[in-house]
Amino acid sequence: MKSLGLLAPVVLIVSPGLFLMTGCGYPAEPSPPALNRPLGVRDLAAVERGDKILVHFTIPRRTTDDLPVKGTPDLELRIGPMPQPKFETPDWERNSERIPVGDIHVAQGVASAEIPVAKFAGKTEVIGVRVLGPNGGNVGWSNFEVLTVVPPLPVPAGLEAKDAPDAVRLDWRATAPEFRIFRSVAGEKGEKDSDFVLLGTTTKPFYIDSTIDYGGAYKYAAQSIEKIGDKYAESDLSEEVTFKPTDRFPPAVPTGLTAVPATRTIELVWERNSEKDFAGYRIYRDGKKIADGESTPAFSDRDVKPGTRYRYQVSAVDTAGNESALSGAVEAAIP
Repeated sequence: MKSLGLLAPVVLIVSPGLFLMTGCGYPAEPSPPALNRPLGVRDLAAVERGDKILVHFTIPRRTTDDLPVKGTPDLELRIGPMPQPKFETPDWERNSERIPVGDIHVAQGVASAEIPVAKFAGKTEVIGVRVLGPNGGNVGWSNFEVLTVVPPLPVPAGLEAKDAPDAVRLDWRATAPEFRIFRSVAGEKGEKDSDFVLLGTTTKPFYIDSTIDYGGAYKYAAQSIEKIGDKYAESDLSEEVTFKPTDRFPPAVPTGLTAVPATRTIELVWERNSEKDFAGYRIYRDGKKIADGESTPAFSDRDVKPGTRYRYQVSAVDTAGNESALSGAVEAAIP
C-alpha cells in the first residue's frame, strides 16, 4: 500500500480591496453634492400705503437639503402687470421689473421694500419674490400678491378731539370712502404709551369713542382707506392728537316720575337712568332737597302730614358730581 505524501501548503493571496471588505462594515455610498437651493418664501405680503407699496416677507434660513443658508441670499423681487387673459408665470416674469437689491432692507430675518406708487396707479400689479442660491438655484416663486393700485389717498388733516357725553368726539378733514381710527393709552409719569390699536371705522369724517374711562389720557390717529377687491389701500396716518377726557355732561333728566299716596307715606317711582357713570338720585320736595345719593328709582317720603299737598321733583347725579335738571313735578297728599 502506497503511503500518501504530505500535502503541499496552500498560500492564500488577498488583494487589499478584498481585505477591506472582510472588515466590520462596508464603506458608505458617496453623498451627492448639496444643491444649495434656499426654501421658498410663503408669507409675501404687500399693501399700498400713502405714495408707496410696502412689501415684506421672511427670508428662509434653510435649504432644500436642510442645511443653513449662509448670509443673506440673493433676493429677486419683481413687480409686473397682471397677464391677460389669464395669469401665466412666464408672461408675468418676462414683463415685470426687478426691484434693485439695494432697495430691499433686511432686519432680523425679515425683508422689506418700498415701491413708489406713481408709475403703477390705475393698474393691477402682481408682486413675487424668489430666493437664489450661490449658483442661482431656486425652488421657484413665492406666493403672488395682486394689487390694484389707486392714486394715493389723502391723509386726514386737522384731527381734533373734544368732550362728548361719556365719550370723546373726533373730527378731521378728508374725503375718502372710509376711515380707520386708532387709539393708544398715553403713559403716565414717564411710562411708555401703549401701542396703537384699531378702534373702529367710519364713512364720515368724525368718530365717537364711547369706550373711554375718565381719569386717563388717550392718543388718537386717523387713516383714509379704500377697499379694492379683498384688499385695502391706505393713506399715511394723520398727526396724532393727545386728549384727556373730562366729564362735563350731567346725566339725563329722570322721566316717568309718579307719586302714589299711601297710609302714612307718599311713594315716588320713576324710570331708571342708564349712564355708565351714574352715581345716584336727589329728591326734592317743594323745591328743597330732602334726599341725596339714592341708588334706586324709588323713594318713600315718610315725613308727611295728612291733608297737606306736596310737590316732588327728582334729579340724577354722575360720579363727577354733574347734576341733571329737575324732572317734571308731580303732586300728592295723604288723606
